Amino acid sequence: MSRRWAGELVMSVTILLMGSSYPFAKQVLATMSPLLYSGSRYIVAGLFLLAVLVVTRQPLALQRRDWLPMLVLSIVGVGVFQATWGWGMARTPPSIGSIVMTTTTAFSAILAWIGGRRLPALGWLGIVVAFAGVVIVVNNSLGGVTLQLGNLSGALFWMLSAFAWALYVDRCMPYNARLGNLRVIAWTTLIGGLLLTLLSLGFDSLTEFGRLSTAQWGYWLYTAIFPVGVAFLGLSFGFERLGVSHTMVYMYFMPVAAVALSAVFFGDPLTPARVLGGLTVLLGVILTRVALDRAARLR
Repeated sequence: MSRRWAGELVMSVTILLMGSSYPFAKQVLATMSPLLYSGSRYIVAGLFLLAVLVVTRQPLALQRRDWLPMLVLSIVGVGVFQATWGWGMARTPPSIGSIVMTTTTAFSAILAWIGGRRLPALGWLGIVVAFAGVVIVVNNSLGGVTLQLGNLSGALFWMLSAFAWALYVDRCMPYNARLGNLRVIAWTTLIGGLLLTLLSLGFDSLTEFGRLSTAQWGYWLYTAIFPVGVAFLGLSFGFERLGVSHTMVYMYFMPVAAVALSAVFFGDPLTPARVLGGLTVLLGVILTRVALDRAARLR
């Protein structure tokens, strides 16, 4: 029982940390470009996770055959994921991003179907409901169509980010089983952060760090270590103590944390449309998750 409750407690804290990245990242992106911000903080997070492996005396090195897969996973799971995450965040309020990102479950279901796994009708219904909720959130009005180009393009970036993360998690599974969750996350985080930072220097300048205020420096360091480094440790702990399905249920509460923190600390408006849209997305991903679990039990 204590093992289970430890997992529940750790996951509760983990979700708060992950949700907090949205409003705090928005503050840094007022000054720093999305690519440089995302890449640089993932370098710090990757070094932190590798240090944890060293301190806990877990295997660190990769075999030669694993370097190419880790590189590809880094490009998808950090390069594409974080680049589109940053571009989406720069264009929309944090609450929109945190809600749209929950469609990761819908994309996971689609990938499972493409991979030959049966998806019940309930799963397809959940996918439709989730994406309908995204439309409501982005429209941000219950009285008519008020779609704005900025929010629409931002939402598209968020959806691409959600797809990239779903693809990364799906393709990581065999490597997690053989190498361990933490080693895979640590190396892909560091490699992806380095690649994204190098790419950003073709467009941006390191002088952007000099323009950060003291508060923004604090937000940058916080979002590097806690919502990424520490939160990834929490996810690994949750997978071990609670299992994948139970742990993923906690992800449904991440937008709640993000929206609440955005509203309380930075005044991000919580409109009726965003509340309704967020609840609709949540219903959709829950239906999809239930369908995936049922399909897995029937295999």
